Amino acid sequence: MPITDESKEKLKNRLAKAMGHLNAVHRMVDEKKYCIDVLHQMKAVQAALDKISEEILKQHLETCVVEAVQNQDAGRVMDELIQVFRRAPELNLDDVRRSILKAQPEIQAEEATAPNGNGKSCCH
Repeated sequence: MPITDESKEKLKNRLAKAMGHLNAVHRMVDEKKYCIDVLHQMKAVQAALDKISEEILKQHLETCVVEAVQNQDAGRVMDELIQVFRRAPELNLDDVRRSILKAQPEIQAEEATAPNGNGKSCCH
């Protein structure tokens, strides 16, 4: 499942905020502001982008990973997640663990009621 309509607006708002921070950095560099102030603003940009990444990852875990497990395609999504973490080791693994633990009862409940072999494909 790709990004939902509900999460799209939330993510767009967060991206707009990050872009505002980045525009402020650009302006500060142009105005030759104090380096430490520029660095603080850069950290705000990085923090905002990290939070956006975590939100997208959380949605992926709660939707695509659940569907992949139900469709016996867990290996593929695990490989995808490993690649993400290799490229972005700063992602918050505690949030990922909480999302997985939260999704586990849903996975078990959906597996019990889902028809065999009739699952949706996700994130291809």
